[in-house]
Amino acid sequence: MENQFPEEKFSTQYRNIPVSFVRSILNAIGQQKMISFAGGLPNPSLFPVGELAESTRAVMAAHGGTVLQYAGSMGYYPLREWIANRYSAKYGMSITPEMVLITNGSQQAIDVISKLFINPGDGVILEKPSYLGAIQAMSAYLPDFREVDLEEDGANLAQIEELFLDEDIKLMYAVTNAQNPSGISYSAEKRKDLAMLLRKYNQFLLEDDPYNEICFDGEFPAPVKKFAPDHVAWTGSFSKMVAPGLRNGWVVLPPALVPHFDKVKQATDLHPNNLTQYVLHHYLVHNDLDEHLQRIRTKYAGMAECMVEMLKRYLPDEVHITQPTGGMFIWLTLPEGLRADELIHRTMERGVIFVPGNSFYTKGQGSNHIRLNFTNAEPDDIQKGVAIMAEEMKKLLCAV
Repeated sequence: MENQFPEEKFSTQYRNIPVSFVRSILNAIGQQKMISFAGGLPNPSLFPVGELAESTRAVMAAHGGTVLQYAGSMGYYPLREWIANRYSAKYGMSITPEMVLITNGSQQAIDVISKLFINPGDGVILEKPSYLGAIQAMSAYLPDFREVDLEEDGANLAQIEELFLDEDIKLMYAVTNAQNPSGISYSAEKRKDLAMLLRKYNQFLLEDDPYNEICFDGEFPAPVKKFAPDHVAWTGSFSKMVAPGLRNGWVVLPPALVPHFDKVKQATDLHPNNLTQYVLHHYLVHNDLDEHLQRIRTKYAGMAECMVEMLKRYLPDEVHITQPTGGMFIWLTLPEGLRADELIHRTMERGVIFVPGNSFYTKGQGSNHIRLNFTNAEPDDIQKGVAIMAEEMKKLLCAV
């Protein structure tokens, strides 16, 4: 009893936050050897360890007193300028450093936008399925989630327009490139059409884009932000581009929203990590990021191909495999009668873990889906793990 905190003290907002299956799994697997297809972990062999070590030494030698001091809440200006310049050039967008704020990963941007926009009961549109970290962050503000179907080229626009017309919608959230968990990317046409709906109905989109630079074939189309700049907050992250331990993300906002976002953020963390911002900026300026990104794309494309090959070889024919165009995940749809939450108990006993699909829905759906991460497992482990999953699937199907 002494170790139990009186739960009646907890807020309604806290009680509404769902448990993260992925975080729980990551805590558990730290204590045992498992083949993990669960967490969305970049491959550590691609981290530029030597380059970051050199940047750290250079930054501490030149700016030690500055980087260890308190700093501005919006982030290190040269880093914001680098982001503005890169994406203005890449997409033909008009981004100034004053529109860019540095965040503690893109996850913090989701929380700050949620705190800024959502009152209890407000309508929030999510893709079905949606990123579980966003579901967690937004749930604390007690929204009324409204899910729309995710099609092969992005969210169902007819359903979105119907919600814009008939419901009191405060915000829409979407991952437009290599969506987590499905791996689906929005077509260029659908991005423009969604932007048109945002402008027509004066709605606001939180466009979460952490996989922007991890496209396996060329480049992803320009973000929705380009076509509705005053109706979109566009987030990005250096977690997939460089290393997640830096905890450096960013958000590009409409200029009128910047002081309000900054006000909320100041109440959360005072300012982003000063040392890692300086180190990251030094790394970006003194190294060839595009060469580094090409190494990531090449390796991840090969790992995705390996996993898809193993899935096709071992899994029952009735399992549908969504082919990823980038990012870090493969989405499986199971046949009728096969439940991911039953399968996970069997595979965990044999040392294999994944994320059951119900983690990515808000209305209790998803038991017939599985999310697999392919970026942090070696080919031998991919083959062994998929073979174990297939064996247990077949046992369950025989019992149906």
